[in-house]
Amino acid sequence: MAYRIPMTADMTFPMQLKTLADEELLDYWAEVQKIDGVFNSENSQFVPCQDYERQIVWELQLRSGGQRVQVQK
Repeated sequence: MAYRIPMTADMTFPMQLKTLADEELLDYWAEVQKIDGVFNSENSQFVPCQDYERQIVWELQLRSGGQRVQVQK
């Protein structure tokens, strides 16, 4: 299971994603999907996961050689 990446003043979220192994990054993406599902199921106006998901997918694309990564929700 993924873990929360502690925020540091000198590392941005995208930089922190680069420190994760492939399996950890995929686990983290799965956790973001679960959180997003909870917010969507509660009909919440709050959408906290979109930017995180976009950045995680971007990192996955970079790791796959720039090819588009197909992700399913």
